[in-house]
Parts: sequence; structure tokens; C-alpha cells
Amino acid sequence: MLPFQRRGWGRSFFQWKGLGRLLRELLLLFPLFSHAQIANYAHIPTADILQYQLQKSRRTTAIAPFKRYGLRRIRAAKFISDDDPRHIWAWHVHPNEEYNAASQPLYELFRKNDFASLAIIDVDKGETEIVFWDKQYYRRIADDLRRMGFLMSNAPNKTNVLCFRKIESTVRVDITIWWNLYHVRVY
Repeated sequence: MLPFQRRGWGRSFFQWKGLGRLLRELLLLFPLFSHAQIANYAHIPTADILQYQLQKSRRTTAIAPFKRYGLRRIRAAKFISDDDPRHIWAWHVHPNEEYNAASQPLYELFRKNDFASLAIIDVDKGETEIVFWDKQYYRRIADDLRRMGFLMSNAPNKTNVLCFRKIESTVRVDITIWWNLYHVRVY
């Protein structure tokens, strides 16, 4: 007789039904718990952004995919007139009160609410700019571009700009890394 059977347990530790069920349920819930940590981020596939830019460059009807991923269109009538071809989409941002339209680029119009903040400046028949503050977005975009076959190189005259190019593609991506934000140009 084994020592644990003398104490009245009756079954071995691994035959206990409740423990096996509990472990199985915890293992099934583990992916949910790990995904819940990043659920606040806007999950816009890089392929959708590139496809949208390609449709715009071919002068076909292109419908912006950003609303589908939870971004909201912002009307900045104070800085952009109604006939301006730029449209602003945002996720968790608020306006920069110190923004000066005469001396600063439009992407500095935004301030982050949290690290999940993201803003997109979409020009009708031109480029798409993405502004974000967290490195997780940068890593995801750069990894997706590499997986699609884009090659990364440094810009010839700037040390903070990474250029992603693909030989058979007309779409180009430049990622500018500043000390306080990341700026992605898709053109």
C-alpha cells in the first residue's frame, strides 16, 4: 500500500476528475487571457492598407477600410477646410492644443490618450499616413512587410527613416522614427 492511500485519499492524485477538468479548462482559456492584454489596440492588417493604397494609385474606386476596424473619422474644421482632400481617422487620440498649422505638419495635430492610440491621414488620390506612439504597431507593420517580401533599407540622407520596397510593387512604405512618435507613409 502506498503512503497516500493510507491517509484515506482513495485515488491517486492524477486520477482526480476535478483536477483534470480544471487543468483542461485553464489550458483552453490561456489564449483568451494572453489576447486580452492587446485587445485595446486597433488591429488593421497591413495587407489591407497596401491594397487600399494600390487601388487609390490605380485611380479605381477605393473605399477606406478604416471604419471596419473601429477607427472613427474626425472632422478638424479648425485646421482643414471642407474641400480639403485629406480625411482623418483616429483611435484613442485627442487634439494637440499647441498645434500650429502654419509651422507643423498635420500629423502633429494629435496627442495620444494611451499607447494604443493611432491616427490615419488619408489623402483622396495620394498617400496614406499613419501616426502611432507604441512600438508594437511598428513591429507588426515591419514584420508584415518583411513577410510580404518587402526589403528594408535606410534612407540615403536620413538616419531615422526606414524604407520598405518590393521590386514588383508600386506601393512604397517609409517609416520615420521620432523620439515621441512613429510616422508611416504609404504611397
